[in-house]
Amino acid sequence: MNITPAMQQYYDMKKEYPDAILFFRMWDFYEMFEQDAQIAHKVLGISLTSRNKNSENPIALAGIPYHAKEKYLPALLAAGYKVAIAEQVSDPSAKWIVQREVQRVVTPATAALEWEAYSMQDMNSVMISISKKWDTYWFSSIDLTSQTWICSEFSDFTLLSNELYKIFPSEIILEKQLTSEKEFTDILSKKYATNIFYSHMWGDSKIYLQKALWVKNLISFWIEKKLTAQSAAALLHDYLLKNQKTHFESLRALSYKSFWERMTLDEATIKSLDLVYNIATNSYTQWTLFWVLSHSKTSMWKRYLREQILHPLKDIKEIKNRQEFIAAFKSDSILLDKVRHNLKYIWDIDMFLTRLSVGRVWPKDIVQFKKSLIAVREVFTLLESSNNQAIQKLIKHS
Repeated sequence: MNITPAMQQYYDMKKEYPDAILFFRMWDFYEMFEQDAQIAHKVLGISLTSRNKNSENPIALAGIPYHAKEKYLPALLAAGYKVAIAEQVSDPSAKWIVQREVQRVVTPATAALEWEAYSMQDMNSVMISISKKWDTYWFSSIDLTSQTWICSEFSDFTLLSNELYKIFPSEIILEKQLTSEKEFTDILSKKYATNIFYSHMWGDSKIYLQKALWVKNLISFWIEKKLTAQSAAALLHDYLLKNQKTHFESLRALSYKSFWERMTLDEATIKSLDLVYNIATNSYTQWTLFWVLSHSKTSMWKRYLREQILHPLKDIKEIKNRQEFIAAFKSDSILLDKVRHNLKYIWDIDMFLTRLSVGRVWPKDIVQFKKSLIAVREVFTLLESSNNQAIQKLIKHS
């Protein structure tokens, strides 16, 4: 079969990204071929046609207008697929073959980096990796909304499972050697209905992390001698950078997280108390404790509230400090109303800063960010004018 130069480009890219749907830019369309076209037809409901219809073996073809990417991409991600975006990088009107290259691979956890409209309610921006040595599990997570990168260890799968239930990541990255542990991977995919991808990182994980974090050793991160932790953290960071094809300058800190200072809640407790999920309504929001308490004006505070519900404080002093702040605001309803009024103008600054760090913001984003900063300044002005000692203490610690 004769293969055109453009199709040869496609096949070369597909070899490099075999586990992703390839959006192959051809003029004003993103074209998909063969199995990718079949999947797009099924998931997106778009027409399926063929290239070289008169050929003995026509190539299945499906396409979408390039400006309609925002409409179709989320559906593929929600169905558990990764999408490699191949753009034209040379003048398409030139006589020679148009050069194309994959500029990034969009995954369920990185959808919000594309455009604010991709911030889907049922998908968060947390990805995790898991490594295993003997009976100990190490995991690393990157939350792209807050730009936090952590790692931790669990002595058995039950403890790991409890934490996974709280995080409910959009995607899990496993070392390729874990493919043989079918029972383990089946539990992850069936129980959490999440997206599991396999990856492998060549080279020494410790050296990789030292370069990524700009340090000579990992002592300050508490994982200098924790080789499996290094493996999990390096695998995840490498996976993110390879797919996004950019340097995340904001990810310069890796925290080793222990959960001793927080109350331990297992999965059964979280479910039975309807903290963040209600089995009867099959909802993560309705008729849960989070639903009752979540009257936050900002997306950032809603994420923080969920985190605090699932990881309650044990420190009595800290608990009392919170109660003092709450009582202070409750006692001054006028101040509270003014603060809440300004909070509603504050955008998701965390997500904006993440997209800014990878160069994916638009002019209107900058304008909204300006409005958010003005609202933040107004909130601080209101708090500074208060005579309440608890509120002044809050300002001092901010």
